[in-house]
Amino acid sequence: MEKVCPLCNALQQVEKKCPHCGKTMLDGGALNNYLGPYSPYMEAQSLPFQSEAYCIHLLYCPECDYDRQEILALVAM
Repeated sequence: MEKVCPLCNALQQVEKKCPHCGKTMLDGGALNNYLGPYSPYMEAQSLPFQSEAYCIHLLYCPECDYDRQEILALVAM
């Protein structure tokens, strides 16, 4: 059984509220996507911000520009 990130695979939506202004935060994507131009196409196991158990995403608030990292557990498919 393969494990996948629920946000990367659109299995769930971000439901976090900004602690500063209360607006719904948006998904900025996996941190691995910020490593370089080809990082979204690399094997997940070779990237530093992903493991067999989790994927780290950048969440940001479009209202006040607050951002934070969120660790997401991978789900079995």
